[in-house]
Amino acid sequence: MGRGVNFLVGDNNGGKSTVLEALLFLFEGPTTTKWRPDTFYSTDADGPTSVTADISGGVENLVEQPKYTLLKNFIFDNDGEKVLRLQRSSEQRTVVQNDKDKTVDVKAICFWHPEREQFENVTGIDARVKTIFDFEAIWADAHPGDHIDFANTKTLGRLLDAAFKRFTETDHWKDLVTAHGKAFANDDDKSFLVETNRLATDIKALVDDQYGHAAMRFEFSLPDPSVFMKQGRLHVDDGAGETPIEGKGSGMQRAIALGIIQLYAKSEALADPDNPTPLILMLDEPETWLHPSAQLRLGDALSAIGEREQVFIITHSPYLIRKFDSNNHRLAVFAGQGEQRRIDTSTTFGLFGVGEPTWGEINYRAFEICSHEFHNELYGFVQKHLDNQQPEGKIATEKILDAFLENHGLTKTKMWERNPTFKYATTLPVYVRNSIHHPENKANASVTDTELRKSTEQLVTLVELLR
Repeated sequence: MGRGVNFLVGDNNGGKSTVLEALLFLFEGPTTTKWRPDTFYSTDADGPTSVTADISGGVENLVEQPKYTLLKNFIFDNDGEKVLRLQRSSEQRTVVQNDKDKTVDVKAICFWHPEREQFENVTGIDARVKTIFDFEAIWADAHPGDHIDFANTKTLGRLLDAAFKRFTETDHWKDLVTAHGKAFANDDDKSFLVETNRLATDIKALVDDQYGHAAMRFEFSLPDPSVFMKQGRLHVDDGAGETPIEGKGSGMQRAIALGIIQLYAKSEALADPDNPTPLILMLDEPETWLHPSAQLRLGDALSAIGEREQVFIITHSPYLIRKFDSNNHRLAVFAGQGEQRRIDTSTTFGLFGVGEPTWGEINYRAFEICSHEFHNELYGFVQKHLDNQQPEGKIATEKILDAFLENHGLTKTKMWERNPTFKYATTLPVYVRNSIHHPENKANASVTDTELRKSTEQLVTLVELLR
Protein backbone atom coordinates (compact mmCIF):
# COMPACT_ATOMS: atom_id res chain seq x y z
CA MET A 1 0.00 0.00 0.00
CA GLY A 2 1.47 3.32 -1.06
CA ARG A 3 1.00 7.00 -0.53
CA GLY A 4 -1.87 8.61 -2.41
CA VAL A 5 -4.47 6.44 -4.10
CA ASN A 6 -4.44 2.65 -3.82
CA PHE A 7 -6.73 0.75 -6.21
CA LEU A 8 -7.82 -2.76 -5.17
CA VAL A 9 -9.35 -4.68 -8.09
CA GLY A 10 -10.01 -8.28 -9.05
CA ASP A 11 -12.37 -11.20 -8.62
CA ASN A 12 -15.43 -11.07 -6.41
CA ASN A 13 -14.90 -12.71 -3.03
CA GLY A 14 -11.16 -12.39 -3.55
CA GLY A 15 -10.44 -10.62 -0.26
CA LYS A 16 -10.39 -6.96 -1.31
CA SER A 17 -12.78 -5.76 1.38
CA THR A 18 -11.06 -7.97 3.92
CA VAL A 19 -7.84 -6.00 3.45
CA LEU A 20 -9.60 -2.80 4.52
CA GLU A 21 -11.47 -4.56 7.32
CA ALA A 22 -8.14 -5.93 8.54
CA LEU A 23 -6.77 -2.40 8.87
CA LEU A 24 -9.81 -1.34 10.90
CA PHE A 25 -9.49 -4.48 13.04
CA LEU A 26 -5.86 -3.54 13.66
CA PHE A 27 -6.28 0.15 14.47
CA GLU A 28 -9.77 0.29 15.96
CA GLY A 29 -10.17 -3.20 17.38
CA PRO A 30 -13.13 -5.59 17.34
CA THR A 31 -16.59 -4.57 18.51
CA THR A 32 -19.63 -6.62 19.46
CA THR A 33 -20.83 -6.53 15.84
CA LYS A 34 -17.73 -6.03 13.68
CA TRP A 35 -14.40 -7.77 13.16
CA ARG A 36 -14.87 -10.24 16.01
CA PRO A 37 -12.02 -12.78 16.07
CA ASP A 38 -14.47 -15.68 16.16
CA THR A 39 -15.95 -14.63 12.80
CA PHE A 40 -13.17 -12.65 11.16
CA TYR A 41 -11.25 -15.61 9.74
CA SER A 42 -11.55 -18.76 7.64
CA THR A 43 -13.21 -21.65 9.48
CA ASP A 44 -10.65 -24.01 7.95
CA ALA A 45 -7.72 -22.00 9.31
CA ASP A 46 -5.58 -22.87 12.31
CA GLY A 47 -4.21 -20.42 14.85
CA PRO A 48 -5.20 -16.93 15.94
CA THR A 49 -6.61 -14.07 13.91
CA SER A 50 -3.68 -11.69 13.49
CA VAL A 51 -3.04 -8.52 11.52
CA THR A 52 0.38 -6.87 11.22
CA ALA A 53 1.14 -3.60 9.42
CA ASP A 54 3.96 -1.07 9.11
CA ILE A 55 3.50 2.70 9.37
CA SER A 56 6.08 4.67 7.43
CA GLY A 57 6.60 8.10 5.96
CA GLY A 58 7.10 10.50 8.84
CA VAL A 59 7.08 8.28 11.94
CA GLU A 60 10.06 10.25 13.27
CA ASN A 61 7.81 13.33 13.42
CA LEU A 62 4.95 11.33 14.90
CA VAL A 63 6.94 10.26 17.96
CA GLU A 64 7.92 13.87 18.64
CA GLN A 65 4.30 14.55 19.62
CA PRO A 66 3.97 14.29 23.44
CA LYS A 67 1.38 11.49 23.41
CA TYR A 68 3.56 9.30 21.17
CA THR A 69 7.04 9.86 22.63
CA LEU A 70 6.86 6.45 24.33
CA LEU A 71 7.14 4.91 20.84
CA LYS A 72 10.56 6.40 20.06
CA ASN A 73 12.40 3.19 20.90
CA PHE A 74 10.08 1.19 18.66
CA ILE A 75 11.13 2.84 15.39
CA PHE A 76 13.46 0.75 13.26
CA ASP A 77 14.92 0.77 9.76
CA ASN A 78 13.25 -1.45 7.17
CA ASP A 79 14.74 -1.41 3.66
CA GLY A 80 16.04 2.11 4.20
CA GLU A 81 12.81 3.53 5.60
CA LYS A 82 11.91 4.25 9.22
CA VAL A 83 8.85 2.30 10.32
CA LEU A 84 6.65 1.44 13.27
CA ARG A 85 5.26 -2.10 13.17
CA LEU A 86 1.90 -2.80 14.78
CA GLN A 87 0.05 -6.02 15.46
CA ARG A 88 -3.29 -7.11 16.88
CA SER A 89 -3.83 -10.80 17.56
CA SER A 90 -6.59 -12.85 19.16
CA GLU A 91 -3.93 -15.05 20.75
CA GLN A 92 -3.71 -14.54 24.50
CA ARG A 93 -0.07 -14.53 25.47
CA THR A 94 2.36 -13.30 28.11
CA VAL A 95 5.04 -10.72 27.26
CA VAL A 96 7.86 -9.70 29.59
CA GLN A 97 7.94 -5.88 29.76
CA ASN A 98 10.08 -3.96 32.26
CA ASP A 99 10.93 -7.27 33.96
CA LYS A 100 7.24 -7.97 34.55
CA ASP A 101 4.85 -10.43 32.93
CA LYS A 102 2.07 -8.73 30.98
CA THR A 103 -0.92 -10.52 29.50
CA VAL A 104 -1.77 -9.46 25.96
CA ASP A 105 -4.90 -10.38 24.00
CA VAL A 106 -7.07 -9.08 21.15
CA LYS A 107 -7.97 -5.94 23.10
CA ALA A 108 -4.36 -4.76 23.04
CA ILE A 109 -2.55 -3.35 20.04
CA CYS A 110 1.17 -4.07 20.18
CA PHE A 111 4.31 -2.49 18.71
CA TRP A 112 7.41 -4.38 17.61
CA HIS A 113 10.48 -3.63 19.73
CA PRO A 114 13.51 -4.04 17.43
CA GLU A 115 16.00 -4.81 20.22
CA ARG A 116 13.87 -7.12 22.35
CA GLU A 117 12.40 -8.63 19.15
CA GLN A 118 8.87 -8.95 20.44
CA PHE A 119 5.52 -7.20 20.18
CA GLU A 120 4.71 -5.17 23.29
CA ASN A 121 1.62 -3.35 24.47
CA VAL A 122 3.26 -0.08 25.42
CA THR A 123 0.29 2.29 24.89
CA GLY A 124 -2.20 0.52 27.16
CA ILE A 125 -5.73 1.06 25.87
CA ASP A 126 -6.31 1.65 22.16
CA ALA A 127 -7.49 5.27 22.43
CA ARG A 128 -4.03 6.70 21.78
CA VAL A 129 -3.41 4.47 18.76
CA LYS A 130 -6.81 5.29 17.27
CA THR A 131 -5.74 8.93 16.99
CA ILE A 132 -2.77 8.19 14.70
CA PHE A 133 -5.14 8.16 11.70
CA ASP A 134 -8.72 9.19 11.01
CA PHE A 135 -10.36 6.33 9.11
CA GLU A 136 -13.46 6.99 7.04
CA ALA A 137 -14.93 3.96 5.28
CA ILE A 138 -17.94 3.86 2.96
CA TRP A 139 -18.95 0.28 2.24
CA ALA A 140 -20.88 -0.92 -0.78
CA ASP A 141 -23.52 -2.63 1.37
CA ALA A 142 -23.87 0.11 4.01
CA HIS A 143 -26.03 3.22 4.12
CA PRO A 144 -23.81 6.13 3.07
CA GLY A 145 -25.94 8.33 5.31
CA ASP A 146 -24.25 6.65 8.24
CA HIS A 147 -21.02 8.24 7.03
CA ILE A 148 -22.36 11.74 6.42
CA ASP A 149 -20.79 12.60 9.72
CA PHE A 150 -20.41 16.05 11.25
CA ALA A 151 -17.42 15.02 13.38
CA ASN A 152 -14.36 17.11 12.54
CA THR A 153 -12.36 13.96 11.75
CA LYS A 154 -14.61 13.17 8.77
CA THR A 155 -14.78 14.72 5.32
CA LEU A 156 -18.06 16.59 5.90
CA GLY A 157 -16.98 17.58 9.42
CA ARG A 158 -13.70 19.00 8.09
CA LEU A 159 -15.59 21.00 5.47
CA LEU A 160 -17.95 22.36 8.12
CA ASP A 161 -15.07 23.11 10.45
CA ALA A 162 -13.31 25.12 7.73
CA ALA A 163 -16.57 26.95 7.00
CA PHE A 164 -17.07 27.65 10.70
CA LYS A 165 -13.64 29.27 10.94
CA ARG A 166 -14.64 31.62 8.16
CA PHE A 167 -17.95 32.30 9.94
CA THR A 168 -16.13 33.42 13.12
CA GLU A 169 -14.81 36.40 11.15
CA THR A 170 -18.33 37.70 10.42
CA ASP A 171 -20.51 40.19 12.31
CA HIS A 172 -23.07 37.46 12.97
CA TRP A 173 -20.54 35.52 15.04
CA LYS A 174 -19.48 38.68 16.87
CA ASP A 175 -23.14 39.36 17.67
CA LEU A 176 -23.45 35.81 19.00
CA VAL A 177 -20.41 36.31 21.22
CA THR A 178 -21.90 39.54 22.59
CA ALA A 179 -25.29 37.89 23.18
CA HIS A 180 -23.63 34.98 24.94
CA GLY A 181 -21.77 37.40 27.20
CA LYS A 182 -25.04 39.08 28.19
CA ALA A 183 -26.87 35.80 28.72
CA PHE A 184 -24.20 34.59 31.15
CA ALA A 185 -23.05 37.90 32.68
CA ASN A 186 -22.20 38.02 36.38
CA ASP A 187 -23.55 41.56 36.85
CA ASP A 188 -26.90 41.20 35.08
CA ASP A 189 -29.88 40.11 37.20
CA LYS A 190 -31.57 38.79 34.05
CA SER A 191 -28.74 36.46 33.00
CA PHE A 192 -28.80 32.71 33.35
CA LEU A 193 -26.12 32.95 36.01
CA VAL A 194 -28.74 34.34 38.42
CA GLU A 195 -30.45 30.95 38.33
CA THR A 196 -27.21 29.00 38.54
CA ASN A 197 -26.03 31.11 41.47
CA ARG A 198 -29.17 30.13 43.38
CA LEU A 199 -28.42 26.48 42.58
CA ALA A 200 -24.80 26.87 43.68
CA THR A 201 -25.95 28.51 46.92
CA ASP A 202 -28.30 25.61 47.66
CA ILE A 203 -25.56 23.04 47.00
CA LYS A 204 -23.10 25.05 49.10
CA ALA A 205 -25.48 25.04 52.07
CA LEU A 206 -25.69 21.25 52.01
CA VAL A 207 -21.93 20.81 51.57
CA ASP A 208 -21.16 23.30 54.37
CA ASP A 209 -23.51 21.46 56.68
CA GLN A 210 -22.40 17.91 55.86
CA TYR A 211 -18.76 18.22 54.86
CA GLY A 212 -17.22 21.65 55.38
CA HIS A 213 -16.93 25.10 53.87
CA ALA A 214 -16.72 25.20 50.07
CA ALA A 215 -17.37 28.11 47.72
CA MET A 216 -18.61 27.33 44.23
CA ARG A 217 -19.97 28.89 41.08
CA PHE A 218 -21.04 27.83 37.61
CA GLU A 219 -19.34 29.04 34.44
CA PHE A 220 -20.61 28.72 30.89
CA SER A 221 -18.06 29.46 28.19
CA LEU A 222 -18.88 30.10 24.57
CA PRO A 223 -19.49 26.66 23.01
CA ASP A 224 -16.73 25.09 20.96
CA PRO A 225 -17.56 24.67 17.24
CA SER A 226 -17.74 20.90 17.75
CA VAL A 227 -20.76 21.45 20.01
CA PHE A 228 -22.62 23.17 17.20
CA MET A 229 -21.60 20.41 14.79
CA LYS A 230 -23.01 17.70 17.05
CA GLN A 231 -26.41 19.37 16.84
CA GLY A 232 -26.33 19.59 13.07
CA ARG A 233 -28.35 17.53 10.61
CA LEU A 234 -28.40 17.45 6.82
CA HIS A 235 -31.89 17.69 5.30
CA VAL A 236 -32.66 16.83 1.69
CA ASP A 237 -35.65 17.67 -0.50
CA ASP A 238 -35.59 15.61 -3.70
CA GLY A 239 -39.09 16.60 -4.78
CA ALA A 240 -40.80 14.13 -2.49
CA GLY A 241 -40.58 16.36 0.57
CA GLU A 242 -37.76 17.35 2.88
CA THR A 243 -36.41 14.71 5.26
CA PRO A 244 -33.13 14.08 7.08
CA ILE A 245 -30.57 12.42 4.79
CA GLU A 246 -30.97 9.07 6.53
CA GLY A 247 -34.60 9.03 5.37
CA LYS A 248 -33.64 9.05 1.69
CA GLY A 249 -32.85 6.05 -0.48
CA SER A 250 -29.41 4.48 -0.76
CA GLY A 251 -28.84 5.99 -4.21
CA MET A 252 -29.43 9.56 -3.03
CA GLN A 253 -27.40 8.99 0.14
CA ARG A 254 -24.49 7.61 -1.82
CA ALA A 255 -24.60 10.43 -4.36
CA ILE A 256 -24.48 13.02 -1.57
CA ALA A 257 -21.69 11.22 0.29
CA LEU A 258 -19.58 11.05 -2.87
CA GLY A 259 -20.45 14.65 -3.70
CA ILE A 260 -19.11 15.69 -0.30
CA ILE A 261 -15.91 13.76 -1.01
CA GLN A 262 -15.48 15.53 -4.36
CA LEU A 263 -16.06 18.92 -2.73
CA TYR A 264 -13.55 18.02 -0.05
CA ALA A 265 -10.97 17.39 -2.79
CA LYS A 266 -11.24 21.06 -3.80
CA SER A 267 -11.43 22.45 -0.29
CA GLU A 268 -8.96 24.30 1.88
CA ALA A 269 -9.90 21.80 4.60
CA LEU A 270 -7.28 19.50 3.09
CA ALA A 271 -4.57 21.94 4.09
CA ASP A 272 -5.90 22.64 7.60
CA PRO A 273 -2.83 23.00 9.88
CA ASP A 274 -5.07 22.67 12.95
CA ASN A 275 -6.11 19.15 11.96
CA PRO A 276 -2.81 17.38 11.20
CA THR A 277 -4.11 13.84 11.75
CA PRO A 278 -3.99 12.08 8.36
CA LEU A 279 -7.31 11.00 6.91
CA ILE A 280 -7.47 7.51 5.41
CA LEU A 281 -10.42 7.34 3.05
CA MET A 282 -11.78 3.87 2.21
CA LEU A 283 -14.32 3.52 -0.62
CA ASP A 284 -15.90 0.19 -1.47
CA GLU A 285 -17.16 0.17 -5.08
CA PRO A 286 -17.91 3.92 -5.19
CA GLU A 287 -18.97 3.59 -8.83
CA THR A 288 -22.31 2.10 -7.72
CA TRP A 289 -25.21 4.31 -8.90
CA LEU A 290 -22.85 6.62 -10.82
CA HIS A 291 -22.98 7.40 -14.54
CA PRO A 292 -19.62 6.81 -16.34
CA SER A 293 -18.99 10.56 -16.68
CA ALA A 294 -19.62 10.99 -12.95
CA GLN A 295 -17.17 8.16 -12.27
CA LEU A 296 -14.49 10.02 -14.23
CA ARG A 297 -15.10 13.17 -12.19
CA LEU A 298 -14.98 11.15 -8.97
CA GLY A 299 -11.65 9.70 -10.12
CA ASP A 300 -10.28 13.22 -10.52
CA ALA A 301 -11.47 14.17 -7.02
CA LEU A 302 -9.95 11.08 -5.42
CA SER A 303 -6.66 11.76 -7.17
CA ALA A 304 -6.69 15.28 -5.71
CA ILE A 305 -7.37 13.95 -2.22
CA GLY A 306 -4.58 11.43 -2.74
CA GLU A 307 -2.09 14.27 -3.11
CA ARG A 308 -2.43 14.87 0.65
CA GLU A 309 -4.24 11.90 2.14
CA GLN A 310 -4.15 8.12 1.68
CA VAL A 311 -7.05 6.64 -0.26
CA PHE A 312 -8.12 3.02 -0.76
CA ILE A 313 -10.59 2.22 -3.55
CA ILE A 314 -12.16 -1.17 -4.18
CA THR A 315 -13.52 -0.98 -7.70
CA HIS A 316 -14.64 -2.90 -10.76
CA SER A 317 -14.85 0.27 -12.84
CA PRO A 318 -12.42 0.98 -15.69
CA TYR A 319 -13.68 4.58 -15.57
CA LEU A 320 -12.21 5.13 -12.10
CA ILE A 321 -8.97 3.40 -13.04
CA ARG A 322 -8.76 5.64 -16.12
CA LYS A 323 -7.38 8.24 -13.69
CA PHE A 324 -4.59 5.92 -12.56
CA ASP A 325 -1.19 7.61 -12.38
CA SER A 326 1.64 5.09 -12.08
CA ASN A 327 3.88 7.75 -10.51
CA ASN A 328 1.56 8.45 -7.60
CA HIS A 329 -0.91 5.57 -7.39
CA ARG A 330 -0.71 1.86 -6.59
CA LEU A 331 -2.71 -0.98 -8.10
CA ALA A 332 -3.23 -4.34 -6.39
CA VAL A 333 -4.85 -7.02 -8.54
CA PHE A 334 -6.55 -9.87 -6.65
CA ALA A 335 -7.03 -13.09 -8.59
CA GLY A 336 -8.05 -16.64 -7.78
CA GLN A 337 -9.81 -18.18 -4.80
CA GLY A 338 -8.64 -19.95 -1.66
CA GLU A 339 -5.15 -21.40 -1.85
CA GLN A 340 -4.93 -20.31 -5.50
CA ARG A 341 -5.40 -16.63 -4.60
CA ARG A 342 -2.61 -14.30 -5.63
CA ILE A 343 -2.10 -10.55 -5.36
CA ASP A 344 -0.03 -8.65 -7.91
CA THR A 345 1.06 -5.37 -6.31
CA SER A 346 3.68 -4.44 -8.87
CA THR A 347 1.36 -3.79 -11.80
CA THR A 348 1.71 -0.36 -13.37
CA PHE A 349 0.13 1.36 -16.33
CA GLY A 350 1.80 3.37 -19.03
CA LEU A 351 2.73 0.94 -21.78
CA PHE A 352 2.21 3.55 -24.45
CA GLY A 353 3.86 6.55 -22.83
CA VAL A 354 2.52 9.56 -20.92
CA GLY A 355 -1.15 10.34 -20.44
CA GLU A 356 -4.07 8.28 -19.29
CA PRO A 357 -3.93 4.52 -19.92
CA THR A 358 -6.10 3.15 -22.70
CA TRP A 359 -9.24 1.17 -21.97
CA GLY A 360 -7.53 -1.91 -23.36
CA GLU A 361 -4.60 -1.62 -20.99
CA ILE A 362 -6.87 -0.93 -18.01
CA ASN A 363 -8.99 -4.01 -18.67
CA TYR A 364 -5.90 -6.16 -19.22
CA ARG A 365 -3.91 -4.94 -16.23
CA ALA A 366 -6.73 -4.59 -13.73
CA PHE A 367 -9.27 -7.18 -14.79
CA GLU A 368 -7.20 -9.63 -16.89
CA ILE A 369 -9.45 -9.09 -19.90
CA CYS A 370 -7.83 -9.52 -23.32
CA SER A 371 -9.48 -7.60 -26.12
CA HIS A 372 -9.04 -7.09 -29.84
CA GLU A 373 -8.64 -3.35 -29.18
CA PHE A 374 -5.72 -3.87 -26.80
CA HIS A 375 -4.09 -6.34 -29.20
CA ASN A 376 -4.38 -3.73 -31.96
CA GLU A 377 -2.76 -1.11 -29.71
CA LEU A 378 0.15 -3.41 -28.90
CA TYR A 379 0.61 -4.49 -32.49
CA GLY A 380 0.43 -0.86 -33.63
CA PHE A 381 3.11 0.15 -31.12
CA VAL A 382 5.50 -2.49 -32.50
CA GLN A 383 4.56 -1.52 -36.07
CA LYS A 384 5.34 2.14 -35.36
CA HIS A 385 8.67 1.21 -33.80
CA LEU A 386 9.65 -0.64 -36.97
CA ASP A 387 8.26 2.08 -39.25
CA ASN A 388 10.64 4.55 -37.63
CA GLN A 389 13.56 2.35 -38.69
CA GLN A 390 12.59 2.27 -42.37
CA PRO A 391 13.79 4.64 -45.08
CA GLU A 392 11.74 7.82 -45.38
CA GLY A 393 8.37 7.19 -46.97
CA LYS A 394 8.51 3.43 -46.30
CA ILE A 395 6.62 1.39 -43.74
CA ALA A 396 7.47 -1.92 -42.12
CA THR A 397 5.82 -4.76 -43.98
CA GLU A 398 4.20 -7.77 -42.37
CA LYS A 399 7.28 -9.79 -43.39
CA ILE A 400 9.58 -7.33 -41.55
CA LEU A 401 7.39 -7.46 -38.44
CA ASP A 402 7.30 -11.25 -38.50
CA ALA A 403 11.09 -11.35 -38.74
CA PHE A 404 11.36 -8.89 -35.84
CA LEU A 405 9.15 -11.12 -33.68
CA GLU A 406 11.25 -14.16 -34.59
CA ASN A 407 14.41 -12.29 -33.55
CA HIS A 408 12.79 -11.81 -30.13
CA GLY A 409 12.11 -15.50 -29.56
CA LEU A 410 8.72 -16.07 -31.19
CA THR A 411 8.27 -18.84 -33.75
CA LYS A 412 6.06 -19.20 -36.80
CA THR A 413 3.55 -21.67 -35.37
CA LYS A 414 0.53 -20.60 -37.43
CA MET A 415 -0.38 -20.79 -41.13
CA TRP A 416 -2.27 -17.88 -42.67
CA GLU A 417 -4.20 -18.49 -45.91
CA ARG A 418 -4.75 -15.29 -47.86
CA ASN A 419 -6.45 -17.10 -50.78
CA PRO A 420 -6.66 -20.68 -52.07
CA THR A 421 -3.34 -20.30 -53.89
CA PHE A 422 -1.39 -18.32 -51.29
CA LYS A 423 -0.70 -19.35 -47.71
CA TYR A 424 2.35 -18.84 -45.49
CA ALA A 425 3.69 -19.52 -42.00
CA THR A 426 3.51 -16.69 -39.47
CA THR A 427 3.88 -15.91 -35.78
CA LEU A 428 0.85 -15.96 -33.50
CA PRO A 429 0.61 -12.12 -33.09
CA VAL A 430 0.58 -11.61 -36.87
CA TYR A 431 -2.03 -14.36 -37.26
CA VAL A 432 -4.24 -12.77 -34.56
CA ARG A 433 -3.81 -9.32 -36.10
CA ASN A 434 -4.81 -10.61 -39.56
CA SER A 435 -7.84 -12.37 -38.09
CA ILE A 436 -8.97 -9.14 -36.38
CA HIS A 437 -8.48 -6.98 -39.47
CA HIS A 438 -9.88 -9.45 -42.00
CA PRO A 439 -13.05 -10.99 -40.53
CA GLU A 440 -14.28 -11.53 -44.09
CA ASN A 441 -11.57 -14.19 -44.59
CA LYS A 442 -13.26 -17.45 -43.65
CA ALA A 443 -10.40 -19.68 -44.84
CA ASN A 444 -8.62 -19.49 -41.47
CA ALA A 445 -9.70 -20.85 -38.12
CA SER A 446 -11.05 -18.30 -35.64
CA VAL A 447 -8.67 -17.13 -32.93
CA THR A 448 -9.42 -18.81 -29.61
CA ASP A 449 -9.47 -16.96 -26.27
CA THR A 450 -6.34 -18.88 -25.30
CA GLU A 451 -4.54 -17.77 -28.46
CA LEU A 452 -5.63 -14.14 -27.96
CA ARG A 453 -4.30 -14.18 -24.38
CA LYS A 454 -1.01 -15.79 -25.36
CA SER A 455 -0.47 -13.36 -28.23
CA THR A 456 -1.35 -10.40 -25.99
CA GLU A 457 1.12 -11.56 -23.33
CA GLN A 458 3.84 -11.92 -25.98
CA LEU A 459 3.25 -8.41 -27.30
CA VAL A 460 3.07 -6.87 -23.80
CA THR A 461 6.48 -8.37 -23.01
CA LEU A 462 7.87 -7.00 -26.26
CA VAL A 463 6.38 -3.51 -25.81
CA GLU A 464 7.83 -3.32 -22.30
CA LEU A 465 11.26 -3.98 -23.83
CA LEU A 466 10.80 -1.32 -26.50
CA ARG A 467 9.63 1.51 -24.22
